[in-house]
Amino acid sequence: MLMKLLHLPDGLPGEEQKKLQHKLFEENIQRTKLFAKIVLLFEAILIMMKVSTALSGSRNAVSFDFYLIMYVLLSILSIALLVMIRYYEKEDRHARRRMYWYRKGLMTVVVLFLAWGGIVTLQDQREYGHVMAFAVNFMCVSILFHATNRVMLKLYSLPVLIVYGGLPFFQSSADVLVGHYINLTVFLFFCWLTSRMLYANYYKDFYQNWLLNKVNQDLEEQIQKNIEINTQLEQTNEQLQMLMLTDELTGIRNRRGFRSMLAAEQNCSDLERPVAFMMIDIDCFKQYNDFYGHMRGDSVIRAVAQTIDQHVSPYTGFAARYGGEEFVVALFDQTEESVKELGETICCKIGELKIEHEASTAVNWVTISVGIQTGSFKNNVDTLMALADDALYEAKTNGRNQVAIHQKKVDILSGNR
Repeated sequence: MLMKLLHLPDGLPGEEQKKLQHKLFEENIQRTKLFAKIVLLFEAILIMMKVSTALSGSRNAVSFDFYLIMYVLLSILSIALLVMIRYYEKEDRHARRRMYWYRKGLMTVVVLFLAWGGIVTLQDQREYGHVMAFAVNFMCVSILFHATNRVMLKLYSLPVLIVYGGLPFFQSSADVLVGHYINLTVFLFFCWLTSRMLYANYYKDFYQNWLLNKVNQDLEEQIQKNIEINTQLEQTNEQLQMLMLTDELTGIRNRRGFRSMLAAEQNCSDLERPVAFMMIDIDCFKQYNDFYGHMRGDSVIRAVAQTIDQHVSPYTGFAARYGGEEFVVALFDQTEESVKELGETICCKIGELKIEHEASTAVNWVTISVGIQTGSFKNNVDTLMALADDALYEAKTNGRNQVAIHQKKVDILSGNR
């Protein structure tokens, strides 16, 4: 049970060991600072009592006896310690050379304090016969000064040797001497045990805090990694979503992307919101592929798609490749006249590309036909698109290279009817 209490957990890294020792030194400094002030107060009282007693004697003069000298010496030692601590608190605490000397200085003061108690105890054998001075000092150091077992044994060694070696020279009674050795040995053992238990508890608390911080740090790192992974997954999903909704050949939306965008607009719009559809088809495209080949056919599809997309403002609508050589445009909050004008513009811009098409039955370059249907979201959008497709059929039937509004034929460019 005792060994379990004194056992120190393994695994504390060297850097953390240094932090532990530095923290211990800081706290030892503060405790010894307070203790030195208390010692100064008591020594001042004892000095005044000694002086007062001497002055009240027959000679009416101060007799500088042994105890008065020892009180003065301990007061000087306490003042020296307070001065050292004051310098320490002012200087850079992270300077290794200075830290070394401050540590040595503090240990020296502690050893001298214990030795002072031992010397007073030896003198007490001639006056009072007790060992209280050394015992009290030893107990104070064991409780107030926290350090490793190696350090504590170094602090104890010289004062214990002074007391144990000097007792036979100052205590003439063999029985009292044996009693002192037995009582001191038991007392010193329990003081040492107390110091070990205090240090072990302090070490374990520090270790637990380090372990907790390490776990928290590892957890934070794992959370950060998870966030990064989730971000990458989200970006990948967005890219996959874009790939799913984007036509690979043209770079504009595909049919799935068109349906997704249309559903999103429909969900955030009231039923009275105007909506119009253009169904666009490249004229005589099969003949173009047969005559010029599929590679050039793909180039035509890309050119037409980009031209359509460039002329559809993202604020008013969007375009998509609906399949093969067919495209669709959805427009919102537009009048039938403005939709017709846009259709005319797109037809003109495609014609201005002057892409050679000798197999066309309309003209000798690539053209498109456009079918338009207007309505609102209270109408079935599939029905509106079907009516726009009917209008496209009208444009095709009546000579191509033109725009047709459902149930009306509008000859825009070529005059072919």
